[in-house]
Order: sequence, then C-alpha cells, then structure tokens
Amino acid sequence: MDNKRIIIGFSAAITFITIFILIYILRNRVPLNDESAIGNNAGNLYNGGLVLEMDGKVYFSNPLDSGAMYSMNPDETDLNDITMMAVRNIVGYGKYVYYYMDTSKSNATSDLKGLGRVSTFYGLYRSEIDGDNQELLDRNLISAIQLVGSDLYYTVTSGEKSGLNKIRIDGEKQALVTTEMLDPSCASAGKIYYSGVDLDHNLHMMDTLSNNSSSIVMGGNIWQPIIMGDYVYYIDAEHHYRLCRANLATGNSEVLINSRVDYYNMNEYNIFYATSEAGNQTLRVMKLDGSGNTVIAEGIYHGLSLTSKYLYFKPFGVENVMYHIPIDGSAPVSTFNPGK
Repeated sequence: MDNKRIIIGFSAAITFITIFILIYILRNRVPLNDESAIGNNAGNLYNGGLVLEMDGKVYFSNPLDSGAMYSMNPDETDLNDITMMAVRNIVGYGKYVYYYMDTSKSNATSDLKGLGRVSTFYGLYRSEIDGDNQELLDRNLISAIQLVGSDLYYTVTSGEKSGLNKIRIDGEKQALVTTEMLDPSCASAGKIYYSGVDLDHNLHMMDTLSNNSSSIVMGGNIWQPIIMGDYVYYIDAEHHYRLCRANLATGNSEVLINSRVDYYNMNEYNIFYATSEAGNQTLRVMKLDGSGNTVIAEGIYHGLSLTSKYLYFKPFGVENVMYHIPIDGSAPVSTFNPGK
C-alpha cells in the first residue's frame, strides 16, 4: 500500500510539473504573425522610425528623455515609459514592439560605475508593448528595420553580417539575405520595394513569400519609395531630388514638385515634405497629386513622423526638441512636450 501511494504521489508530481512547464512555455512562446503583417509605414521608417501607431497606441522615441521609448494615446494622453534607453527604427505588431536600441545615447548610463559606465548595449531588440520581457535578437549596428509577416528584415552596416538580414520574431532562423545594403522600409502585402544599391538604382520588388525572389519594377535613380494606393511615390535623385509618383499598373510617371526634397512622409490624403533649398527652407504639405502646396513652418527640419492625429518633426541641430501640428490643421505648430 505504501508503495502504491508513493507511485501515485510521484505520478501526480510529474503531472503537475509537466502542466507547469507547458503553461510556462505557452506563456513565453512568441506567436507567429499573419503573412500580411507590416511593422510600420515606410514614411515613418525613412524618417528614423521615431514614431509608430499601433492598435490605438502611439510608441515614440521621447526627445525629453534622451530618446527612450514611451507610449501614449493618439491624442497624446496616457503617457507611459517603456524603455530606459534610446531607441529608433520602431516597428511592431500584435503584442510586441521591435526596435534598435543604443545605450550610448541614454542618460540612464550616466549612473553606471566602473566597466558598466564605458559599456554600451546596442542591437535589435524585442519586448512586449509595455516594455516587459525585453530580449536582444541581434547585436549589430543597424540602420533600418521592417517587420514583414513573422520576419524582421534589417540592414547591418558593418561586420560579417553587413547587408540585408532577416530573423524570425522569436529569434530563430537568422540569415543574411544579401550583402547589398538594401533598405527594407517600404513593404506591402508581403513584398519589399527597395532601391538598388550596388548594380543600379532602379526600383526593385522582393517577394518575401517566394524565397525573397527579386525583380525590377521600374528604372531610374529612385530613392525612398512609398506605395500608396495605385502609385509608388519616390524621390527622383537623377533630377535634383524632386518628388514624383508612378502608376504601378501603367508605369506612367509624373512630377509632383520640382523643389529638392530632403525628407517626406505621407498618408492617404497628403504629402508632407521638408526642403533646405536656398531661399526655400520650409516644411510644407500638399495633396497627393501635388496641388494645394502650403507652408507649415519656416526652417530646416527632419524626422517627419505621422500618426492618425499629428505630424511630428525635429529641427536640425537640436536633439531634445520636437514639434507637432494636428494633421487637420486645427491648431498651429507647437513644441511637443510629452507629459507636460
């Protein structure tokens, strides 16, 4: 009888431990995304990936806290801190956000002593949307990141992984896609649209659902393509960096503005762009066909980032300042002071 009780007790303990392990694994498992998942819009990523709007929240690199990531509502209420360190290239989907983090730009490192003070941590990270369970996916210097389906595509700028890489969101299946330093920021329906770097500067399309096979979409010296509706919008580097668009079905192109465009971003209604031309150093907005061109602010700006409510932008030469303006023009430009 005693042996029988021991066996029953042992079996119960094994069952309990097995259930506990299964629950732990399921809770910590990173579920794969839909094939259609995209991490952020191309315009935001071309401007540094400082802002991401996802599922009713805005995640942003806070200029008042050395670039640490915070979240808030689109109307800028309910501010919460997520990381202690500076981030950029923010993308996300579902319950996770992904970003490039670099502690060398953070105030949080100033309190460290000894070896910790001279150490810097950098690379591609994943965390839950509240900042919990932060995990390093790849320690490399990275210039661009995009999430396509369940894979993160990112550009490594030095070392043996230099070029376009990818890694699954759970940290598995890391691979070098190509040594060409491609920017994966523009993605749509499982496809990445990018400018050639090594052999040409044409617009290419990489199909992530077909073993990353690539084809040429259109010729030219094309920079920062953005797919919107039936068109691809792009900076024409061959002709004074003017802004153009081309119909994806017909290939017919048109010039939207002849001024040199340094940075631009867009939504389904308007294009916002910055120019530093002599005598025309302004931030402007126009409709998708180039009409209704209007000055938003005088000066030289970068970091043009869009949410459903605001346009955010930064002046050159001042790291801890960001401005914003409602995209409907209901208020003038003002300084963005999160939490104040």
